[in-house]
Order: sequence, then C-alpha cells, then structure tokens
Amino acid sequence: MLRNAIALLSTVFLVACAPESTPETVEEEPMAEHAASTSDWQQTTPAEAGLDGDAIAQLDAEIREGQHGLVDSMLIIRGGKLAFEAYYEHDYETMNADRVTGESGPWNYWDVNWHPYYDGTELHTIQSSTKSFISAMVGIAIARGEISGTDATLAELLPHRNISDPEKAAITLEDILTMRAGFEWNEDDLSYWHPDNDSTMVEKTDDWVAYLLAKPLANEPGSTYNYSSTVTQLMSEIVSTASGMPLDEYAEKFLFGPIGIDEYMWKDAPEGFKDVAGGMYFKPRDFARFGLLYANDGMWEGNQVVPADWVKQSGAAHVERAYPEVDGFDVGYGYQFWVFAHGTDGNPYMYGTWGWGGQFALIVPELDLVGVFTGWNVYDEIDAEYAYRLFYERVVLTADSE
Repeated sequence: MLRNAIALLSTVFLVACAPESTPETVEEEPMAEHAASTSDWQQTTPAEAGLDGDAIAQLDAEIREGQHGLVDSMLIIRGGKLAFEAYYEHDYETMNADRVTGESGPWNYWDVNWHPYYDGTELHTIQSSTKSFISAMVGIAIARGEISGTDATLAELLPHRNISDPEKAAITLEDILTMRAGFEWNEDDLSYWHPDNDSTMVEKTDDWVAYLLAKPLANEPGSTYNYSSTVTQLMSEIVSTASGMPLDEYAEKFLFGPIGIDEYMWKDAPEGFKDVAGGMYFKPRDFARFGLLYANDGMWEGNQVVPADWVKQSGAAHVERAYPEVDGFDVGYGYQFWVFAHGTDGNPYMYGTWGWGGQFALIVPELDLVGVFTGWNVYDEIDAEYAYRLFYERVVLTADSE
C-alpha cells in the first residue's frame, strides 16, 4: 500500500543514515520473452537511447552509497529497450530483527517472509502500485462489455452486498477510480503504524469491503478526493462479479498472459477476493512490462491489451492536485494512477504507479521512456528522496527529445 503519503510528502533531503549493508549492482539472466513490439527484451546503453549516461551512473552510485534510502532496483526503458538495470542488496532480516512483533503473516510489514520479497524469492511487493493493475482490469472489463461503464453504480456492480443506503448505492465506478467515493476514511492523516488508521484497522477484519460499506459518508460522492485503499478493494469484487471469474484467472487471461507475465504472487483479501489495495508481487522486469504496456498506449506485440482511450483516461489528472494543502506538491490523480508532472511548464508529462516503500512504474509518453523502482523505505529513521523525483530530475529532464 501507499503508506502514509502525507507524512512523507515534504521529505526532499537525502538520507540521514545509510542502510546496514552495502548495495551491489547485479545482473539477471537475459529475458527472452515479450517486449512491447518484439519477442525479446532488447538491451541498449543509456547513450544509444539518448539518455545522460553520466547522470544515471551518478544516481546509481548514490543509491549504492545509501544516499536515497533503501532502493532495491532501478530499471530504465526507452523505445522498448532496456537501457539500464541495477539491483541493490540489503539485509532486511537484520534490520527487522528487533522490530518483529505480533503475528507473522502477509500484513506484518516487518516479516521478511512477506516484505519486501516474498518467501526468499525475487518477487518484490509493489504495494499500492497494485491499484494501477486493477484499473487496467476495469478498463478491460468495460471493453469486453462485462461492466457497462464508469457511470455504473455500486448497487449495480455489487448487488449481492444489498446496499440499503441510497446515497452509497449511487456511488459510481468513476467515483471509486478517482478516490472520490465519499466515505469517511482516515488513511493519509495518521501514520500507518497508528492503530486508528483505517487502512491498518481494516486489515484486522475478516471482510474489508463490509468494513468500508459500514462507514458513513463524509462527502458527497464524486466531490472530494480522499485516498482509501479499501475503496480500491471494491474493484476486486466488482471485476470478479462482473466477469464470473476469479481475478487471478481473469488477469492471467487478459492482462498478465498477453504481456508475458507468468510468475507473480498475489495476496488474498479475507472476504475471498484478491487484494488489489496492495497485494501483488512481481520481479522488477515484469513490473516494467506493465509500465511499458502503458507507454505503448495499451498495445503489446500488435495486440490492444488495454484500450488506448482507457490508458489516456487513466493517466489524466481527474484530480488536479491530490493534496492542495501541501505546498509545492502538485501531484494529481487519475484512474488509480498518479500524475507526477503535468507538463504545463514546458517539461514532459509523467504519470505512473506509486506504492508504499518506493514502488514506482513511471511513464513519460512523449519521450517513450519508462522508469521502474522497487524499494523498502518504510523505516522512520531513514529519510529518502522519492524515486519519482530522482527519475524526473536525473533522467527525464536530461534525456534527448525524440
């Protein structure tokens, strides 16, 4: 999940203390599967891709020195080719040794069997970047005629929930996609370690959606942005109900399979549906496939996987400023995607995913450029620059225009 965004929004300084292990750049085996327009993941150099190799090398060195907290991977793709790839090792087991309390399991964020890697594998949590994947599946379901459109209401989409409050029943899919459902919800104003945080409290229940639906409405639906991971969870149930398929099977058939993702881990929510608030784990290259899919307007090897108009709508700022009360923070919100740079200053437009701890798939359409980061910047004692800012300043603004 995107943990405690407000508390971190003004953090712009470099890390105050280094990680406990020295990161190393490592290589994966070459991947010979799918790219956006070829059957192989082609590789290139930053210079050949029109990128500033010195700026990227400097950023890589700073990450390895611990200057930006706990970054686990950085990948840069341009023109469908992998221009840079680095992985950084950290001893999370040692760092968490004195923190492990409570029951071990998928929502204990100090449990190294679950975070940031799953059970000793290369599968890395992407936290709230999961939300962007369910957005893609909603777009696919609309295109397939399984969902009528973004004006469909909760009463229509979840008839089995028997929503008696007419105002709640009238909440639209558009309201849900843009985090304007209207429910009373406190997720961003409290630390995620605070017991009164709704996102923390809901994880202790056996039905996340029921917990949400029992909440009163604090705002008129469609009127006010309020970040809620469980509002996103509604869409897991919505797509599964509309399609008549378990969500993982649906994803494998219409999203993962078509773009070549065949290895992942996906948590279950207790009510019996997949956790789309923050439950997906991928290898970074497969996370990059998703970013590349959106950079190519939803097209993959000649197949329109996600409708192009849906891609456009997803990356548009339906909410111009998600947090207007935070000076200098102009990030907007689309259909479960964040707009990191609006392009109104003559610089490139950039949107993408955002997950707690540093999970980003960043898309710069006009430069045909994608940046992917994974990390685990969840420790209060380690200050870290947001990876989206580093990518924009060091890579996007120094790239040759095409």
